[in-house]
This record gives sequence, C-alpha cells and structure tokens, in this order.
Amino acid sequence: MNLNFTIIWSAKLKLLAITLLMLVNWQQGFGQSRMVSGTITAEGEPLPGASVLVKGKSQGTVSDIDGVFRLELTSSGETTLLVSFIGFISKEVIISPNQTTVNVELEVDLSDMDEFVVVGYGTKRRDNITGAISETGERAIAGKPLTNAYQALQGEVPGLVIQQGTSEPGSLPEINIRGLSTMSGNSPLIVVDGVIGSLNNVNPNDIENVSVLKDAASAAIYGSRAANGVILITTKGGKEGKPKFSYNGQFGVQQPTNFPKIADSWEYATLRNEALVNSRMNPVFTPEQILGFKENGPNVSHYEALFKDQAIQSNHNLSVSGSEKGLNYMMSLGYMDQESLFHGPGYGHQRYNVRINLDKQVNDKLKVGGRISLARNDIKGHAWWTEWLIEPTVRMPPIYNIVDANGNYTLSSGSNGNPLAQLEQGGARKNQNDEVLVNLSLEYEPIENLLIKGVIGGNTTSNLTHEFRRAISYAYPGGGNNQNSVANQYGRSLYLNPYITASYKLNIAEKHDFDFLLGVSSESFKNEFFGVSGLDVPGNEFGVIDNVSEILQSGTYGSGNEWGIQSFFGRAGYRYEDKYLLEGNLRVDGSSRFTSANRWGVFPSVSGGWVISREDFFAPVEEVVSFAKLRASWGQLGNQDIGSLYGHQSLVNMGSNVYAFGGVGVPGAFYSVSNPNRTWETSTMSNIGMDLGFFQRKLNVSFDLFDNLTRDILLQLPVPAAYGLGQPIQNAGVVRNRGWEISVDYGFKTGAVDHSVILNLSDSQNEVVDLRGREFINGSDVQTILREGYPMNSYFALRSDGFFNSQEQIAGSPTPIFTNSVQPGDIRYVDRNNDGVINYEEDRFVLGHAFPRYTFGVTYATSFKGFDFSIFIQGVGERSQWVRGEIIEAFHNNNEGPVFKRHLDRWTPENLDASYPRLTVGAESVNNAARSDFYIFNAQYLRIKNVQLGYTLPSTLVSKIGLGQARLYVTGFNLLTFSPLMDIGLDPETYGGAGSNGRVYPVSRVISTGIDINF
Repeated sequence: MNLNFTIIWSAKLKLLAITLLMLVNWQQGFGQSRMVSGTITAEGEPLPGASVLVKGKSQGTVSDIDGVFRLELTSSGETTLLVSFIGFISKEVIISPNQTTVNVELEVDLSDMDEFVVVGYGTKRRDNITGAISETGERAIAGKPLTNAYQALQGEVPGLVIQQGTSEPGSLPEINIRGLSTMSGNSPLIVVDGVIGSLNNVNPNDIENVSVLKDAASAAIYGSRAANGVILITTKGGKEGKPKFSYNGQFGVQQPTNFPKIADSWEYATLRNEALVNSRMNPVFTPEQILGFKENGPNVSHYEALFKDQAIQSNHNLSVSGSEKGLNYMMSLGYMDQESLFHGPGYGHQRYNVRINLDKQVNDKLKVGGRISLARNDIKGHAWWTEWLIEPTVRMPPIYNIVDANGNYTLSSGSNGNPLAQLEQGGARKNQNDEVLVNLSLEYEPIENLLIKGVIGGNTTSNLTHEFRRAISYAYPGGGNNQNSVANQYGRSLYLNPYITASYKLNIAEKHDFDFLLGVSSESFKNEFFGVSGLDVPGNEFGVIDNVSEILQSGTYGSGNEWGIQSFFGRAGYRYEDKYLLEGNLRVDGSSRFTSANRWGVFPSVSGGWVISREDFFAPVEEVVSFAKLRASWGQLGNQDIGSLYGHQSLVNMGSNVYAFGGVGVPGAFYSVSNPNRTWETSTMSNIGMDLGFFQRKLNVSFDLFDNLTRDILLQLPVPAAYGLGQPIQNAGVVRNRGWEISVDYGFKTGAVDHSVILNLSDSQNEVVDLRGREFINGSDVQTILREGYPMNSYFALRSDGFFNSQEQIAGSPTPIFTNSVQPGDIRYVDRNNDGVINYEEDRFVLGHAFPRYTFGVTYATSFKGFDFSIFIQGVGERSQWVRGEIIEAFHNNNEGPVFKRHLDRWTPENLDASYPRLTVGAESVNNAARSDFYIFNAQYLRIKNVQLGYTLPSTLVSKIGLGQARLYVTGFNLLTFSPLMDIGLDPETYGGAGSNGRVYPVSRVISTGIDINF
C-alpha cells in the first residue's frame, strides 16, 4: 500500500496525533517569544500528526487534522525546526528572526517502507522477514463493540480461524492458526508484551499491534509451545511529548440475530394430525380446534420467549500517555458492560481493566521497564445450564402459552418445569474471575550493538463461583425444580516466565549484516482448586453453604497440579546488501510431562529470502513492480500440550468402590495407567511464500503455501485385556496439514477521497496419515471417524438418496435392518457394499467435516474531509454441520413438537419433490431419524461483520472547548449473515455439541454509537 496514503488515512482514523494539540503555547520563555505557524503536506495533501521540534531542544508540537501547526518560539533569533513523520524523509527548516509562517512539504522515504514487525523476542524490518508472519493492529479494533479481543481478530489475518458460536456473556471463541495438525489440542500460544499469557482479559483498547507467527521459521524460537502457531500482542506506549489524555466510549443495543421459524398453531395442529395418521394413530385436533388456532393463535415460540428483544452493551476507556525526558508511559482504565439477552434479574458480564506500562531510559546503556495489568470479570447468569433451558423450549408446540392469563408459569406438554421460571426465579450463578499480569524488564547495552535483556514475567488468577439454585413453586401440579441447592468453587493459579536474552548486531563493510540472539527461559505453572455443594437451604433464601441441610459427598472435591519447562534458544541471521537473507533458529526444551529419558526436545528451523527487486536486472520493471521477495522456511516444533500432566508415571488413586466383598463395594487404592516412553509430538513445517508490491507499493500482495507433518501424536491404542489397567496413551499417530494463504491490500485516491481495500483468503486441509491401522469412531447421534486417508473427525454416516415414492420402489431397494417399517415418503439410503441391506456397520460413508475452509475477510475504507466509512465482511467458503435433535426433526423423540415452517414442505403423495420426509411419530420415525447425510448441512456463510460511519469534528471547533480532537461514529456489528444454515435457525459459526443440536444462546447483532476524545 502507498505509505503516504496509509499513514494519512490511519492518522485520520485513529486521530492519534491531534491529541497533542494541547502542546500549543506549552512553554513560556524567559525572553522575547514569537508564534510560528504553517501547514505540513505530503504529495499535496495535509499531513496530520507530523512532529515539529526545535532542533536541540524538547520544545515542539504536532500538526492537526488539517496539517496545520502553531509553535511558540522562546528565541527571537534564527531557529532551526526539525519536521518529521514515520515513513517520510525528515526535513530541517531554518526560521529567520522575523519569520512567522512556514509551509513544509515532506517526501515519502521509500527506504523506510520496510517498517518494523514484532517477532519472537524482538523486532525486524518487514523487508527482512523470511518467515510467514501477518500483522494487524488498531485498525482492526477501532470502533467495534467488542466484548473480548478475539472478536477484533476474526477475519483480519489470513490463516487465523476464529469461531464465535454464541454471544452469551462470558463466552469465548475457538481460535486456530492454519487448521488442525494434531488430535491433542490445536490452540495457539499467546504472548502479551513478551510474556506468555492469554487474550481472555486483555482490554482490546490497549492493543497496539498483533503479530501472528504461522510457520516454523517465525515460531521455532518458542519451541514446544509453538506447534500451533503464536500470537504476539503488543500493548500501547506513549508518544513523544506532554501527556495525552484519551477517552473513548460506546453505547450499543444487542439484538438476537436468528431463531428457528416456528409453524403457526393451526399449521402445527394440521401437521400433528397428519403425523399421527401416518403413524397409524388417531388425530387429536378437530377441524374446529384448528380453525380456532388459525383465528386466535396463540403462536408462541417458547425458545424466543426466553430472550429479551434487546439488551444494552457499553464500553468506556480512559488513558493517559506520553514520553518525555526518557520516560515512556501509558496508563489506562477500561470498563465493559454486556447485559444478557436472557430474561432474569441482572444477568450479564462486567469487566474492569487497569493497565500501567512504563519504560525509563536511565542512561545511554541502561533501560528499565514494567508492565502491570489487572482484570476483573464479574459474570452473573442463571443457575442452570443453557442447553438444558433451551432444549424443552424448542420442543414445545406453539399452541401453549409459557405464562397463563394470571401470570403463572405453565407446565405444558407433560413438562415438570418451565425454563422462563428457571430464568426469572430459579436463582443465579456468579463468577468472579481476577487476573494480574506483571512484566518487569531490564535492558543493558555494555558495548555498542550488544543488548542484554532480562525479564521477569507471569500472571496469577483467582476464580470464584457461587451458585444458588432456588426451589420454584409452580401454580400447576406436577412441577419439579422444588429442591434448592448451593455450590461453591474456587481455583487459583500462578504462572511464572522469567527469561534472559543477549542480542548482538554486526555490520561488515556496509554490505554484510549479522544478528545473533541467545536466551534461556523458564516456565512454571501451579494450579489448585476445590469445591463444595449442598442441598436444602431453609426458607429458600440466604443461599450460602453454611445454611444447607446436607453436604453432598459427590460435590465435595479438591485437587491441584503443576508443570514446568526449561528452555535454551538461539537465533542467527545474515543479510547481504539487504538482498539475500538467511536465518536459523534452535530451541531446546525440557518438560516435566515426560520422564528424564524423553524430557528434552530439540527444535530447529532455517529460512531464507531473496529480495529480487533489489537486483540490478529488476530496474526495468520497478516502476510497476516496486518490491518482490521470495522466501522459504523449514523447521520442527514440539507439542507438550497432550492432556495428562502425569501420564508418564503411575499414580496411586483412591476410590470408594474399588473392590467388592460379599457383593458390597469397599474403598481401596489402585494404580493409574501410564506410559513412561511417551514423548513429544513433533511437527515438521515447510513454507514457501512471495511478497509483491506494485506502483510504489500502493498495491501489495502476499502468498504462502505450507505443509505441516505432525508425528508421534498421542493416542489410546487397544492393549490386551490381561494388561488390566485400560489403554495407556502412546505416540502413534501421524497427521499432515496443507494449505495456502493470500492477502492483498490496495490504497488509492479519487480526487480528494482516500480509499483502501484489504482482502485475505486462506485454506487448509488435514489428512490422517497413520493410525497404526486402527480406526476410531466417536459420538452417538453425531458420529465422527478417525481414518487413515481422511480429515480428522470427519462425519461418518449413511448416504441418503431421496425419498421412496411408491411401494414398488421400496420392494426393489435395499432394506434397512434398523427399522420394521418403511413407507413411501421415507428417506432412501445408499447400499455402499451392495449386499441388499442397509446397516450402520457396512454402509456408512465419510461425509465432510465441521472445520472451516476458505476463510476470508474483506475491508473497504474511505475518508473525505473529516468523514470516514468502513465495511468489513468475513466468512467461510466451505464447511459442513451435522444437525440433530429437536432443532431439525419434527416431533423429535416422540414429543408433541416441534414443527417449524420448513416442515410444511414435507413429503405427501401430492408433493413428491418435498425437502422433508413424510411426518411421523414414535417407531414410525426410526428410518427417517437414522444417522445420515440428510441432516448434514452446508454451513458456508458470508457475514457483514462491521459497518462504521464516523465524523471528526473540525479542529477549529473542538479547540474552542479545550479538546484536541473529537470523533463521533455509529457502528453495526454482525449486521447481516447469509448462509443456508440460517434457514434452520442456527448460526453458521456455532460449533461443537451446541452446533449439532441448536441448544445455544444466539449470536447477537450490536448497533452502537461512540465517541473518541483526545485532550
């Protein structure tokens, strides 16, 4: 992207520079003074945020949104001003004794186009990067109504897959880099300001930069922690000048985006009768009743009745930052409040953030720094489980009211509970989660270019849960939920990550550049937790554990665990004329999760790059192709996140019913299953990529191909029964994961209007290479398989082949052996082995999987004279979702309901081209409820993720009220989603069990307004 355009546009959006407008007249001289003013431009356009300093002094200011600056000089004599901006050639301007105005034109510094990128334990110029690294930053965060930092990254970085399947307060998404490579967990490593941590509690407004390390060359410096990629988070610091105060606030309204469309009451009654008749039973609704439903309803969606039409969400952030006299500082306060869409007393999530970032340049050789952040999450929700509450409401027919005319909660369709009553009167579960993250650093440069850095970092967490589930008194007989209970849980953890690095840079003959890094690191983690629960608090009030009548032995527990890693690492890099690039990394890790014989793992990587555009032969095309670099990498990474911390050794376990004497269970002890030979999973990664810049880098394109082969994946393989202790975990599996990524950004102007387009697209596909000849089938209603030659956790089911339309077709087709009745209108299945019968053992196919493919994101942004507009679209090009249960099946499990609008297009003798089979209940439904691809749906989607319109008030106006800058904006988040799965009432990002049964708090749409103020 053209650097001039990028900087101007981003500066206008973020409005960082004009916050220092308060520096005008900031210093009074002791002698005669005068005011100098002018305009700073670049390529004919105003340049906001340019620095104007009096040479040799700390006195200065910056240009405002219109490029205008004003500076009071304390000297009446000749003065030299130094005018600068990142990405432009600095210029010295001499001001004569009587001069009061000056205009300055800065030129783009093409040599500075390779800005710095955050990498492991340091930074590098972008042009010198040889690994696969993607970046994003404040642009991805600004103005979005976020409840966690993960949401800001979705769709912004190629290869980074984030699935936010619910908007329930306190929920967190699934996150993955470049697909699935192991069966032992695929979550990436998160590093915040150089210390390993998490994104869960980071205030999005504090984030300045995000680097995603995706291949072995970029991630090998983190060794065994980096097999699934690394996300580096850098929080904000101060900018040169006096203190800058900033406030940004948002206020928005959440709305549920999608519910299944229920049939009207009369439609339900009609289809209920039809299903009963098809199942050789008598209809239950008379024509008069059906007519009454048609005229009077009630047409109640019990599922929707659990939720409010809207709920409030707000964010407030206040910060002060600056840098002067060697002290760089940033301090911030943040508050996020997300009300729950569930009905109930005060449900929601509040997060409080405090951050202090300090760096002090003590002298030319010594620099000290500190980072401390505190986060508290208060989450209040219902005392039940969301899936339990939603399940009966989806099954409930629309003919019943959830509350009667007298305001009493109903007990309909044989139910002994009412989910709305459970929400409003059934008590609450409160979570109070605290995290403190500390990072203290010292940098010492004993000689030029040798930097020694020591860091002591870590975090501690404290998590308290209190649940008081109240008894509910129903006005109708047969009600349950009539016993109250109390449960308390507490857990705390301590993680420490001290490390020391020494780096050295060497230049020989101005052509040969070397850089070296050596380091040693230690990690330790300790966790402990306990819980207690009891029943029957007298009076159904004051729900504390001391008031219960009975302590439950099964609900009383406590435990703890700990692990550690010792690491040594190094990196060496060589560049010749910034044209030929070579780098090597080596990390040695020792983990407590393995025996001493297998404890240490060695993880190397090597990468190279060729900046073709710096060759002499490239000169004829450099006007069109401004930059071209070819890069390649190879390396190995380990994985120690293998579930069991102590599976390498046998542990003594105690139990209450271990042995039986005389038919009575007695307590005893037994050894746990173990495998002392287990060791690291190892991923061998290869990557080849190319970076291109066109038309003075107004258009930039990056492309990567990658191949990841993971060996020694831990599996539980069968052992002889004589072993007696079950199946130990063994290093046995091999998985290959391949894919590609492309990213494009383009900046251009049409007249006075700036435009920017950013696009990324990526894909990955894994394949199980070796399982020692075994297969693993998992699940019940939804079954997946691990089979050599196919993606991990592929769906495994029968293949449907339309509907039977006549008895003749039934007689001439293979017979399902899992049902006693097949009739016209039922689903027909493919006989895979052609033996004349349909059964699960022989006729199932491998039928797709749930992991997203072809993930993409597109951002368009434009600005004109203070107005700015942006739209962000993201989605998935290919994904399958197997859906089962009441969300998809009419009269599921012989219930009275549900019936949805889509069931109206059911098979009848007059509707042979239907989308749903004939309606049945009970045993007649067995054939159509079989596990088959009839219930596997296309879950691809395109979502208009964020639309934002803003206006920056003129500086001449805001300066009159003492402000440096003010921007107002309106934002729409999750505005529209286009997906075949939406027709079912499911969000296409929903994953896991909730994705297959639909028992999920919906994804919410947020419409918000906001203001950014700097002063």
